[in-house]
Amino acid sequence: MQEEQDPSPEYIKGFNQMYKLKKEMPEVAQQILSAKDECDRFKGMQAGAKQHELERIREITLKSRDQSRYQQR
Repeated sequence: MQEEQDPSPEYIKGFNQMYKLKKEMPEVAQQILSAKDECDRFKGMQAGAKQHELERIREITLKSRDQSRYQQR
C-alpha cells in the first residue's frame, strides 16, 4: 500500500503561484505550462492550473443551472 506524502514547500508554492496566475493572466500561465519540467514546483503549477480550471467550470455550470431554473419559473 502506498503512503500519502505531504506536498513539498516548492510544490505548494508552484500550486499557489499558478492558481493566481491562471486567474489574473491566463495567457501567460499557458505559456509557462507549455514548458516541460519534472520538478516539484512545476508539478505544483500544473496542479494549480488544473484546480483553477475545475473551479471555473464548476462556477459556469452552477450559473447555467441557476439561469435555467429562473427561466423555468
